[in-house]
Amino acid sequence: MKMSNITGWKDVFTFTLIQMLKSKAFIIGYIIFITFALLVFPVMNFVLDSGEEDEGLIKIKSVYLFNETEITDVDFDKISNLEIAVNDLKFITEDKNYEDVLEQIETDKEPNVALKITKDEGTYFLHFTKSTSGVVKNTELELLGNTVKESFERAIVDYADVSDEQLKVVKSQVTSRISTIGKEIDSEGNEIAVEDTSITYNDYWFLYGILFALLMITIMSSSKIATSIVMEKSSRVIEQLLISIKPLAIVVGKTLATLTAVLLQFVSIIILAFISNKITNNIMDAQNSNVIENYINADIINNLRVDNILICLIIIALGIIFYATLAALAGSTASRIEEISESLMLFTFASLIGAYVGMGAAGSLVGVGDNPFVYFALLFPLSSPFILPGAVLLGKSPIFITVISVILLIISIILLFNFTAKIYEMLILHTGNRIKIKELLKMAKNSKEGQVNEK
Repeated sequence: MKMSNITGWKDVFTFTLIQMLKSKAFIIGYIIFITFALLVFPVMNFVLDSGEEDEGLIKIKSVYLFNETEITDVDFDKISNLEIAVNDLKFITEDKNYEDVLEQIETDKEPNVALKITKDEGTYFLHFTKSTSGVVKNTELELLGNTVKESFERAIVDYADVSDEQLKVVKSQVTSRISTIGKEIDSEGNEIAVEDTSITYNDYWFLYGILFALLMITIMSSSKIATSIVMEKSSRVIEQLLISIKPLAIVVGKTLATLTAVLLQFVSIIILAFISNKITNNIMDAQNSNVIENYINADIINNLRVDNILICLIIIALGIIFYATLAALAGSTASRIEEISESLMLFTFASLIGAYVGMGAAGSLVGVGDNPFVYFALLFPLSSPFILPGAVLLGKSPIFITVISVILLIISIILLFNFTAKIYEMLILHTGNRIKIKELLKMAKNSKEGQVNEK
């Protein structure tokens, strides 16, 4: 890019940024995002605390017991001494008809349940039944069921008169090992294990959350550029701008102004979210007050260093510039505001390809770990802006991959800037139907041939 071609971009940048910051849509959206950032952690803390308030607490009053097996010496009273809280829970051995007891549980509307223990073909079944009114929660029955199962298993061992040593032998695990000829083995003859580079499902959702957020930010910011270009063309404002400013300067100024506005929102929201979490942690005396530390992988928190954060911001900035320039190209092909949605098909298609490639790479990391497809997604300019920031924070992007990806993004942006400026200049006064992709490529080819002939 020659300096003469971008002279005046600062004026375009300043004007566009001021207009964007003053727009009602930007202000309202910014207020919504700030409110969300400030309230997300207090609300999550309240929900999590209220959810854990009853965790481990069984409110069931009575368990009507029907034991139809030979294992009768079960001390259910020991349940209250286990690692669950009970409120005067009683096990009542019943001689009544089982169906009558179920009808009584349904009629009384009390937090009572029935437990029927049966045996079929060597398998013991603990069948809990509660009323349909929902007085007893499924989580309570799950806690009680696990505890009763442990007590019953101990009773089976006592009934079979099995010693602790014999029980260890019975419960010994048997595993199989598969080896491949040519693999390295250690001194004991065991195959050297290959490092597991896969990620957990929590890490996957972390990657997916960042990808989805960046996709939404990219779509919203880029559509603003395309809309601005079309509005200027339809209102003839652009004719006045062209008197003193080159098309490339207009594209650069508008793109960087949008980038600045988006990063202002993005960075301030992150800072406010961390402040909100810190205040929540200090003020609220609760176990889960620090949501970030309790519910985000510790490796991610450790990777939240200044250098990694700066790298992520650079990648995000380059990604927004790339897609914003692509949106400017799409906006250049339309001459009326009614055509804006149709003209953005190219941009939408490209962004969805990048997002889906990124999601595929994230899923691949869960299944098999590092692989060529993941490296392709990290390097591919359409997908790297979506998947690379999360991969850096997870430590799944080697430094040389990150550097090459950034270089490829910069090269792609420069080429796209120049191509968009040429198309923008050729179509600046176009008022006919929207230019299609084939026609766009043909015009760019003819323009290049014309420049060669002039030389």
